[in-house]
Amino acid sequence: MAPVAGFHLHFYQPPRENPWLGLSTHEWSAWPFHDWNERISAECYRAMVAVALAGDEGAVELYEPLARSSVDVGPTLHHWLDREAPDVGDALRRQVTRAPGGAGALVLAAPLVHAIMPLASPVDQERLVAWGIQDFRHRYGEAPRGMWLPETAVDLTTLGIVADQGITYTVLMAGQAVRVRPPGGEWVPVRADTLDTSRPYFVRLTDGRRLTIVFGHHDLSQRVAFGGLIDDGVHLADVMADAVGSEDGVVLVVADGETYGHHHHFGDLGLSWAVRRLERHHGVATALGSWLADQSPNWEVELAEPSAWSCAHGVERWRSDCGCVTGERPGWSLDWRAPLREALDWLRETVGSLVERELAGRVASVDATLRDYGRVIAGELDPATFALAQASGPPDDDDVTAVLELCEAYRNLLYSFTSCAWFFADPGEIETSIALRYAAVALEGVRRLLGEDFEAAFVERLGEVRSAHYGVAGAQLWSRACDGSRFDDERVAAAAAAEFVAGGDAAPRRRGRYDLEFEARGDALRVSTVYATTRRRRTFDVRVRREGPFGWFVTVDSDGRSVELATKDFGDDVVARLAAAQLLGTAHGEVDRALNELAADLLSRPATFEDEIVLASLACAPRYVTPIGESAIRRALWAMARTRPADGHWPELVGLAAAVGLAPPGPPASDASISH
Repeated sequence: MAPVAGFHLHFYQPPRENPWLGLSTHEWSAWPFHDWNERISAECYRAMVAVALAGDEGAVELYEPLARSSVDVGPTLHHWLDREAPDVGDALRRQVTRAPGGAGALVLAAPLVHAIMPLASPVDQERLVAWGIQDFRHRYGEAPRGMWLPETAVDLTTLGIVADQGITYTVLMAGQAVRVRPPGGEWVPVRADTLDTSRPYFVRLTDGRRLTIVFGHHDLSQRVAFGGLIDDGVHLADVMADAVGSEDGVVLVVADGETYGHHHHFGDLGLSWAVRRLERHHGVATALGSWLADQSPNWEVELAEPSAWSCAHGVERWRSDCGCVTGERPGWSLDWRAPLREALDWLRETVGSLVERELAGRVASVDATLRDYGRVIAGELDPATFALAQASGPPDDDDVTAVLELCEAYRNLLYSFTSCAWFFADPGEIETSIALRYAAVALEGVRRLLGEDFEAAFVERLGEVRSAHYGVAGAQLWSRACDGSRFDDERVAAAAAAEFVAGGDAAPRRRGRYDLEFEARGDALRVSTVYATTRRRRTFDVRVRREGPFGWFVTVDSDGRSVELATKDFGDDVVARLAAAQLLGTAHGEVDRALNELAADLLSRPATFEDEIVLASLACAPRYVTPIGESAIRRALWAMARTRPADGHWPELVGLAAAVGLAPPGPPASDASISH
């Protein structure tokens, strides 16, 4: 059997979309990109699809390192790629499916949510694993053989659950092994620096079954991730080849995929040089899955339980003040970790149990329904078709919507456990906010469908979750995370009505997860919103009026209730389209042109509050703000500063002014690459 020397690339990002709308959330800290996924895609993902290397006789070769490496792609990142960067997602799919042995030889599946599996209940673990496998099957057309565990967090219960669903191996780090024994031999204690990682091992599960473990090479993985070893791909390949040892051994460098281009600029070049040299100069295989197909591990390993690759204390990083942290600042504290875990565990038990009890009266099997819902999340099944198949009796439209709303509430509950929420030093940052928003959506779904309101009780339990950096805790932290992102059906209808009045038939009929329908009735307008995921339909009578170029006011009437909403309530995407149409006279204007027109206009008149909203929204609109656009933003900000009081309140522009260097930076965001 031939040896293998290669890389395992762990790609992951948390869900970046607004969980109410399904549209990607803008993040000022990623400037000049729209969000961190866009930035990392430019620096890493897109670069790694095909890397230009020097070939023979001065020729240039486009080398595909992903097609020759072991990889896993977190489903939340894969979903973002499908939506926002399909060129990258499609290229990855093509490359791995045409590799010898198919996708299963290169790609490991992953649980749908990047949750710490040993801290989840067994039933939640089973569903997360099932969802990840369903996503893999839909994406690659075959079953996975291996599964990456988030943060490599593991215990025997977790391994038994993945084995139950057909997984045969996983990848861990050397520090997670406690002792090993050869066939017929005695147990030998090991450490990260003494474990022989050149062979595969098996771990004996509680029922006697075996699951294969491959360990990353401790020293080389550390030097690639945190040192400069990736800077010279030729040298790295030679070191890896020397470390193979036996004629059928393995050297696996395990690190975040974002290492190669994002954490280490031009790391994609170093990786490609290394893989190509291993393959062509040293003549070794580089794909782990194909090598494992010929292996029958006979050395046994005992694992530290629980353990993970980014915490020296088991899995305490995600539930206590263990000292493992990234992003420390003066005054930082980790006292918030335990109450956040306790609050979310309470929410899962309280709301999750209610969801399951309510489903029990509507579907043939609660467990089968929630496990199979992964096929809807993956895009394999139409939601209504799924709900009809699960129903315990003849369902009507309301029953279909109710089943889907309950499944969505459960999904959002599990999304709130993404590991990033606990990873960094302060809960006021992007990562914890993402988790809290999903909790908010789950709470709203249960309140809307069942009339049960647990939000106040949950927020009370967040009282000890304190951001030392931002000076907020509990209700203030909750408000800071959620209020600017919340959307309901009325708010969506109001924004849609403004766009319809401005653009007529050119108005969009889809916004994120919402389908939109319009019916003009003389001077009146009727707007219907359909939340596509659950088929929830609402119909509103609306009245629209304008005051000035950017002053939109919409009154929304439904079920005897009237709500008035204004430009500031519409959301950045709608405001940017309305403003571009006003400034350029077309619904399809270029953002750079619109920014320049706005800057010129502001030089001749005092700025208004609506101008602040418009400028911020236009700056949020593109995937990348060009130098032309940034120049226009600077001019607009200077024009506003000329006519506004020096001590005026500019809530919409704080992040923008800091991003372009015209204001002191606010509290720095943690490194949002989050692929740990």
